Amino acid sequence: MKKLLFLFCLSLFGCETVQPLDDATTNLNLWNEKKIVNYSYSFKRVCFCPLEYVGPHQIVVQDGKISTVNGKPYNAAERYGTMYTIPELLQVIKANIDRKPVKSILNFNPTYGYPTNVFFDFSEMIADEEIGYEVTNFKIN
Repeated sequence: MKKLLFLFCLSLFGCETVQPLDDATTNLNLWNEKKIVNYSYSFKRVCFCPLEYVGPHQIVVQDGKISTVNGKPYNAAERYGTMYTIPELLQVIKANIDRKPVKSILNFNPTYGYPTNVFFDFSEMIADEEIGYEVTNFKIN
């Protein structure tokens, strides 16, 4: 009888197979819905890296492109390494999720979808290969 009731409910409500999204994709979609192109934020890497690479760095994005880092025109060749717009950072996070880390922490802003604190450990047997990112002081300009 229970099986018959289950089949009846299935036929009544239908079934739909939905491909699950990882948190980076879901939050990228949320970010894109907001259509924010002018914003600023503080960006920090969590890693075993030189301090000038770690930050925090003050990033200003205008028309969807990084215009300044720490008050100076952005130059990817600078000693503090590649900086990211929020959509680029979400793509980096998605790539890290796709690597299937042994440990990850994923925290995103529920209103805009930008990452507030993410961390990846790719191997329990290797020290210092972990990477994390923190975004604070986000402001729409």
